[in-house]
Amino acid sequence: MDTNETVLSVDGMSCPSCIRHISTALQDVDGVDQVEVKLREGKVAVKHVAGVKIVSLVSALREAGYESRAA
Repeated sequence: MDTNETVLSVDGMSCPSCIRHISTALQDVDGVDQVEVKLREGKVAVKHVAGVKIVSLVSALREAGYESRAA
């Protein structure tokens, strides 16, 4: 299966607890393989199978309380 990486800019990340919440929210999206939260940069790199839509990732983060967009 093809794997893609999507980088998102995330607003409101400020602490290790945010890293945990964001990682958990994204890992719950079907097809997500790996999440790397870059707290200082305000970005998240998500490795996922081809076919996972950015809107699904953004929606998962919104449900967790974070606004995001493609970086």
